Amino acid sequence: MAKFILHRIQRMTTNPAAENITPGLEAAAYLHWITCHEHDPERFDCVADQLPKLRQHVADYLDLTARVTAAQLELMAATSAGVGEVAGTKDFEPAAVQPVPDRVELVGAQFGYNWVLIYWKAAPAGGKPCGYRVYRTDKRSAPVLVATVTELEALLPDQPEQLNLCYYITAFNAAGESPASAEFCLMLNNPEEAEPSQARPVVAAAATYPESEMPVRRELGEAMMTFIQKTMSYMMTPGEGDEVMRQVATEEYRQAVLKAASQNIEVSLCWHTLAVWTEDGKERIGYFSRALDCCRAEARAKKPETAQEIWSWLHTQADCLFEIGRVHFHEEAPEAARTFLNEALTWARQVDAVQAKAGVQDDRLEGRIGELLLQLPENI
Repeated sequence: MAKFILHRIQRMTTNPAAENITPGLEAAAYLHWITCHEHDPERFDCVADQLPKLRQHVADYLDLTARVTAAQLELMAATSAGVGEVAGTKDFEPAAVQPVPDRVELVGAQFGYNWVLIYWKAAPAGGKPCGYRVYRTDKRSAPVLVATVTELEALLPDQPEQLNLCYYITAFNAAGESPASAEFCLMLNNPEEAEPSQARPVVAAAATYPESEMPVRRELGEAMMTFIQKTMSYMMTPGEGDEVMRQVATEEYRQAVLKAASQNIEVSLCWHTLAVWTEDGKERIGYFSRALDCCRAEARAKKPETAQEIWSWLHTQADCLFEIGRVHFHEEAPEAARTFLNEALTWARQVDAVQAKAGVQDDRLEGRIGELLLQLPENI
């Protein structure tokens, strides 16, 4: 399923457990808004007041990553040298010699105007890595080392724009460096793209979309960005925001979603986004219902296979049913609320059963559903 970074930004504030929100992804979201404002201050004026905090968050993340990596490399050097005692440790003994790590698996990337967030999986075999190196190449000169990290992701700010570049990762330990991973290639701020600041889909080495779908997907991403930006502006300045512009952006996004759906592009997450950012109760029910129907149709067309895909499919259904039930609860329709909440609870229990295998943190969905059910009158 195509997932844009703005969907993930939205989920950070509404349902963090719906995505694997890593520190690098969170910092990338902040960097996304910073660079969008730098390139078009008028369009993104709603985030102007938040820029100092956003810049501080990004700086803190990069500083912490650098310090953790330096400490890890220092420990690795001490280990390989056979030092008998290392500061901050007790009864330290040199570790057993490890073989060279195997090749890592490139998972994908997010990118904006001049930044890239790239992430990967550790190799299941070979020596234990002490860290990872990210290289950049233009295929005409020697590769450039752009990051050394100990986590399975790297945020790369201030990357060259309008150049064809490729990135790859290696793992290393005291024994040596692994072969290079598959490459991720792109051109940042491509002048041929109408909207270089729009959210990008996750791009994995083996996950590409048909060329015929790309114009619709780009249009969908642009409409979503405008919709969220206008809605945020309206909500952040009550009484001052432009309600007409928000309604126009909402309708444009809705039409883009319908257009994508007509071409069999997955849109359950798009309907979910519309529902989350909509205030009117009836409209929320309508959008969550569409998200639910599309989620089930997408699963029939392509059955979820991995643990994360199964978890996402179950969670989306439970969450949509919960939100519909919650609207009925607040609109004092207890019978309808109980019907939807009970169904949501059934799905939420299945979510709990697979979340550990999917590697997802508990967002207490089952507990939140139960809390709302307890508040309903018993005589219905």
